[in-house]
Amino acid sequence: MSPRKLMCRLMYGVWVVVVVGLVPDGVARAAGPGVALDAVTLTHMEEQAAQANPRDRCYRYAEVLAALTELEGQQIAAGQEAQARVTMQQMNDIAAKVQAEAVGNAKRLKDTEMMLERTTRRVSDMVHVVGYAQESAMQATLQHLNAVHTKVLAMVFAH
Repeated sequence: MSPRKLMCRLMYGVWVVVVVGLVPDGVARAAGPGVALDAVTLTHMEEQAAQANPRDRCYRYAEVLAALTELEGQQIAAGQEAQARVTMQQMNDIAAKVQAEAVGNAKRLKDTEMMLERTTRRVSDMVHVVGYAQESAMQATLQHLNAVHTKVLAMVFAH
């Protein structure tokens, strides 16, 4: 093999590692580097959000929501429908907290809005892969997330 082909293969391998190693935006920031998404981590994140400065709570809950969305995606991919239903209910609860904390003086509203947009898009993608039994519940969750996203987006434009 020529040195040029060898170099091309090595560079291709590096790019594959880089691309495969990327984690969705919200979860990487939400969970921190190298942190697995599990119930303990998510509970800790939710506790931190509840104890955060009132102006930061909206963003912190949006981080928890993004992490829950990724966990639900993993559960759906693994065929764990019962756990995915529980996670979906948690998502609805956290989305309600995001909506309650989305007040005019909240910090990082634009970041929260962008994270909610990615989360909503991710849930929309999941609706297409879940079974028929879960589809209506996922649609309801998606509608709730869309309402929360719309409220936060309106607040961003109001500033």
